[in-house]
Amino acid sequence: MIVTGAITHANSNAPLIASYASIGDTETARKVFDEIPHRTLRAWNAMIIAYSRQHCPSEALRLYSLMISEGVRPDSSTFTVALKACAGMLDLEMGEEVWSQAACCGYEGDVFVGCSVLNLYAKCGKMDEAVAVFNKMPRRDVVCCTTMITGFVHSGRPVEAVEVYRRMQDEGMDFDGVVMMGLVQACASLGDLRLGLSVHGYMIRRGVPMDVMVQTSLVDMYAKSGHLELACCVFNKMTCKTAISWGALVSGFAQNGFAVQALETVLEMQSCGFEPDSVSLVSSLLACSQVGLLKLGKSIHGYILKRVEIGQVCGTAVIDMYSKCGSPSYARALFDQLVFRDLISWNTMIASYGIHGHGEEALSLFLQMAETNIEPDHATFASLLSAFSHSGLVEEGLHWFDVMVTKYKISPGEKHYACMVDLLARSGRVEEASELIASMNTKPGLAVWVALLAGCHNHRKLSMGEIAAKKVLEFNLDDMGVYALVSNFYAMATRWEGVASLKKMMKQTGVKKVPGYSVVEVDGELHAFLMEDNSHQCHEDIMLLLNKLYYDMRAMGYVPNSEPLLPNFEEAHSSEQRNFIKSL
Repeated sequence: MIVTGAITHANSNAPLIASYASIGDTETARKVFDEIPHRTLRAWNAMIIAYSRQHCPSEALRLYSLMISEGVRPDSSTFTVALKACAGMLDLEMGEEVWSQAACCGYEGDVFVGCSVLNLYAKCGKMDEAVAVFNKMPRRDVVCCTTMITGFVHSGRPVEAVEVYRRMQDEGMDFDGVVMMGLVQACASLGDLRLGLSVHGYMIRRGVPMDVMVQTSLVDMYAKSGHLELACCVFNKMTCKTAISWGALVSGFAQNGFAVQALETVLEMQSCGFEPDSVSLVSSLLACSQVGLLKLGKSIHGYILKRVEIGQVCGTAVIDMYSKCGSPSYARALFDQLVFRDLISWNTMIASYGIHGHGEEALSLFLQMAETNIEPDHATFASLLSAFSHSGLVEEGLHWFDVMVTKYKISPGEKHYACMVDLLARSGRVEEASELIASMNTKPGLAVWVALLAGCHNHRKLSMGEIAAKKVLEFNLDDMGVYALVSNFYAMATRWEGVASLKKMMKQTGVKKVPGYSVVEVDGELHAFLMEDNSHQCHEDIMLLLNKLYYDMRAMGYVPNSEPLLPNFEEAHSSEQRNFIKSL
C-alpha cells in the first residue's frame, strides 16, 4: 500500500488503522493516521475508536478535540466513543461539552449517543440529569434501561431502579443478565425478598444465563434479607466461585449475627485456595467483635498488615473490633496511626469511648475532629450523646444537643432523642426527659419510651413510669428484655394486676425467656456460662473464687442489690401475690 500509494486513498486508510488497532498496535495505527494528507471522518473515527478500545480515553478525547478544531463534523460513532471516554475518566465537564455538540449536530435523539450520555451521568452520580435525558429519548433500548437501573443502584436509589424495571415490563422489553443483576442488587438494598424471589424465578423460567456475577448478586441479596439458607443454596450450586462470591456469603453470616459460621466460611474459603479480600476480612473482624474473640481479631489484624493495604475501611473495622472486644487503648493506638481519617473513622473512635463510658475522652476527640474541619453528622452526635449518657455527663449532653441543632443544623432523630432521654432519666430528671419527648416533632419510638421507663424504675418515679409503661406496651414487643423491664416496674410499684396482665400477654404472643449467658475467651477458647449451669470443668474452682470475692466485698462494707432483674413469677413474689396473679 505504501509502494503503490494506496495508503493515501480515503477508502483504504481507515480499515488499515482498524487492522493495526485490532492487534493492539496503536502506535503504528497512529503513524498511518498522521501520514494521511486528507483525513476522512472514517479515518478520524477509526483512530478514536482504536484509542478507546485500548483503554486510552485521554488520547481519544485529545484526538476528538483536534478533529473539532480542524472543522470535521462528527457523527453518531464519534460522539458515542467520545462520551464513553469522558465516562471512563469521570470528566463530567468535558462530557457535557461533547453532549452539547452532539445536540447541535442533530444527534440528541440518537439512541447510541443518548445511551452514552446516560452512562456518563450514571458513573458521575448525576442520576437526576440522567433521568431528564432518559425521559426525552424518543426511543429507548434495553441498554439504556440497564444503564439507568445500574446507575440508580450504585447511587443508592433502589426504588427508582425497580421503577425503571416496571417501565421496561410495560413496554414489553426482554431482560438480559445485566438487567437482572442490577435488579437483584436493588432488591438487596431494599430488602425486598418477594421481588428478589420473583426475579430469580424469572431467570430460571426464561433460561436467562446466570454467570458468576449474577449468582454472586443472588447470594448477596438472599444474605442481606436474612435468608441464609437460600444464600447457601445458590452458593453451593455455583460451578465457578470467586473471592467476591465467598465474601458475599461471609458478609451475610456476619451481618446476621452468625459469627461462628462466618469465621468457618473464611477458613473453608482459604482451604479452597482463595485469599480473603477486604470484604471477607472486614466481615471476619465484625464476627470477632460479636463474640469477643480478641486473640483471633489480633491475628486477622496481623494478616491485614502483611497481605493487604490497611486502608480506611479495614482500619476502621480493626478499630471497631478492638473497641468491642474490650481494648479501647488498642483501638486508639491504631486510630492515631491512620494516615487519613475520614468521618467514619472519627465516628467509630468516638463510639468506642462511648460504649466504655469514657465521655470526657469522647468529647476531647470530637473537639479534635472539629479542628480538622471535618463536619460531624448525625452519627457523630449519636455516638457523642451516647457517651455522655453512659458517663452521666448531663450538662455536657444538654449543651452539645443544643449545638447540634443550632450550629450544625442537624435535626434530632430517634437515636438522638433516645440518648438524651436516657441521659436525663438516668440522672433522675425524668420530668425534663418527659418534656423533651413532648417537644419531639415525630412520634416517639420504642427506644425513647424504654429509656424513660428505665429511669423511672431506677428512681422510683411511679406516676411518670406508669405512662411510659403504657406507651411501651402499645408497641408489638418481641424483646424479652423490654417485657422484663415493664414487669420489674410493675412489681416495684406493687401493681400485681399489671404483672399478671403482662404474663398473659407474653403467653398469647409466644414470647419466651431465652437463657442469658456470658462468654469469655481464654487462650483462644470460648467459655460460656449460663445461670445455674454446673457443667463447666472448672465449676468448683470458679465457685470457690466467687465465694471468696463475695466475703471480701462484704468485709469492705459492700451490700449487693438483691432486687431481681427479671422476676421469676414462681419465685420472685410471695404466695399471696402468686395466688392473686393466678386468679386473674
